[in-house]
Amino acid sequence: MYPEKVYSDHSSWAIARNETYWLSCVAPKSGPKLQGWATPEQMIANMDAAGIEKAVVLGWYWENSATCIENIGWQLEWIRDYSKRFIAFAPFNANGGQTAFDSVKRALDFGFKGIGELNPPAQGYDYENEWLDRILSMISEYNAIVNLHVTDPSTHDYPGKIETPIQSLKAMVDRHPKTKFIFAHLGGMMELPELKRLPNVYLDTAATPLLYDSDIYRKAIEQIGVDRILFGTDYPLRTLPKKQELPDFTSHLAQLKNAGLAEKEVEKIVSLNAYSLLA
Repeated sequence: MYPEKVYSDHSSWAIARNETYWLSCVAPKSGPKLQGWATPEQMIANMDAAGIEKAVVLGWYWENSATCIENIGWQLEWIRDYSKRFIAFAPFNANGGQTAFDSVKRALDFGFKGIGELNPPAQGYDYENEWLDRILSMISEYNAIVNLHVTDPSTHDYPGKIETPIQSLKAMVDRHPKTKFIFAHLGGMMELPELKRLPNVYLDTAATPLLYDSDIYRKAIEQIGVDRILFGTDYPLRTLPKKQELPDFTSHLAQLKNAGLAEKEVEKIVSLNAYSLLA
């Protein structure tokens, strides 16, 4: 989510900060325009319409550490003003070194529950980066969580698609067995058949309607188990554009509920697993 000062003139804002990758994702030069925008009040109204009590507001994977720190500032305001509705994960760019590390520590001390969404290949560093390892170790000390963008190479091309080096990702997880990770977009599921043997890895369902048919939920349950799947949407992205003129939560939630899962499985994915993980 972004404040109005960002999305009212997203091109000028991004160019001034040299965030050209983000701009190519939210305003692609060709193809459908799927990015939506929402104020905190609009998001809460959409949450109410879908029966959602709380939502995790992630940071973007910015190319510049200064933008990560700016993003943390927005989130601080939101979780201060709407503490009963929003949970925050801080953005982080390892190229920011000690300054980036300290900004995340302050956010965690304020009440943030994790970091992410991280996407090292898009942010200009690799999974072996020293500062990334340091931040992941600190995250485990806070019992916080790391959300990582993971690209499934088998999916169709889309604006901003960057391949994830799966083995480097797995090696990073292996180095940090006490840190809890969420792979976004059910990421890595097709490329990491050993996910069941990585007990500190969870998957979320963000943007899956853009990438897969609804049978993907059953496949994910069979691969990793229903206890490690979390409902995510990528709101305010319009992930079901044929049904959405404006961003909402109900469309993606309805797709999940109509995917042939048992009621208890749905309850775990949309609620119980998150309560357990974020407690």
